[in-house]
Amino acid sequence: MLNEMKYVYEVYKEKSFSKAAKKLFISQPALSNMVRKAEKEMGAPIFDRSTIPLTVTKEGAYYIRTVEKILFLERNLERYFQDIAGLQGGTLALGGASYFCSFVYPDLIARFQTKYPQVTIDLTEGNTRELKAGLENESLDLVLETAMEKDDTSIKRYLFRKENLILAVPESFPVNRKLQPYRLSRQEILSKSFLKPEVEAVPLKEFKDVPFITMKPGNDMYKRGAKMCRNSGFTMKTVMMVDQVLTSLNIVSNGVGAMFVRSDIVQWRPEDPRLVYYKIDDPLSEREITFSVKRGRYVTAAMREFMRLAGIRSDDPDADPAAGRQKE
Repeated sequence: MLNEMKYVYEVYKEKSFSKAAKKLFISQPALSNMVRKAEKEMGAPIFDRSTIPLTVTKEGAYYIRTVEKILFLERNLERYFQDIAGLQGGTLALGGASYFCSFVYPDLIARFQTKYPQVTIDLTEGNTRELKAGLENESLDLVLETAMEKDDTSIKRYLFRKENLILAVPESFPVNRKLQPYRLSRQEILSKSFLKPEVEAVPLKEFKDVPFITMKPGNDMYKRGAKMCRNSGFTMKTVMMVDQVLTSLNIVSNGVGAMFVRSDIVQWRPEDPRLVYYKIDDPLSEREITFSVKRGRYVTAAMREFMRLAGIRSDDPDADPAAGRQKE
């Protein structure tokens, strides 16, 4: 029956008997017979064959949801028994935005592979939508991100650490002249001493007439930046949208516009006199960086050990989704 379900599910995914048959390496008549057998056992059609591409009936939709749950349990069972052999092989699929893939993952991966050289690491860079899809279809085991929604019940989040957003402004902008007392030094940013209460935040409303470079709509940085500006009584004047923060900082330094950036990015760039940084006083300027896992999936030994090296305890299945120990 399980094989039968897998064949039906392949037809559902491909939305075509012929395409599914090719992927399954069986003849189309054989596949059609197997689907008809499943429909006979159900007492109802699974597919509406009058539509192109193929769609499922109401009864078929219920059947598919049930198959997905069964296949999910089967994969969890396989992972559990694979873990018995320990970390002597297998693959750990990691995902993250370009910043994390460039500056956070490398150290963690190096330490993990030094300890477990027989485990292959597969690293995928993507946007939030792509990474979420990777968790859902289980092509990704762990995703390191800031934008996974807290109320998303399909994922479980483990706190890695928190980060702070600051404002980067071209030094050539006249607005900087009257804001000299608020400028942050590079050392204040690197040491995080700018987070002390005695360090004053810039009045964000002073930038109401300044052009902004933003991430594209849908990006967490874009949403936070727009909301912080609205909280200060103005709408951000966007003159350019970009995909990557590193790219945008190069554009900011050339005088195109101001931009909200993560403070940690400063350590990865050479000191640039063309940029001025400011502290922001808004709750949205602080956000969590979390490892995300598909809720309900078996957390393998490789996943647990990788998160342990990152400073997270993930061995308690009943722990709060973001209850991992914050990295010092």
